[in-house]
Amino acid sequence: MQEKLNSALVYFFAWLLAFFGALSLQDWVTIIGVGLAIGTFCVNRHYRKKSFKLLQQYPQLGELYEDINS
Repeated sequence: MQEKLNSALVYFFAWLLAFFGALSLQDWVTIIGVGLAIGTFCVNRHYRKKSFKLLQQYPQLGELYEDINS
């Protein structure tokens, strides 16, 4: 049983290293940049929704919100 586990781990890491080695540094930077852009979009959208819900609950804050964001 130990040999099967050892063999599976060796194959897994071999495939993993082959995958990482197949991409250049420029490819990795592109992938990371796209991931960060998507993450930024999601965080901004979350807080915009939160602000919108807060403004719906408390309409008197609308003027303050406009002053802050202008």
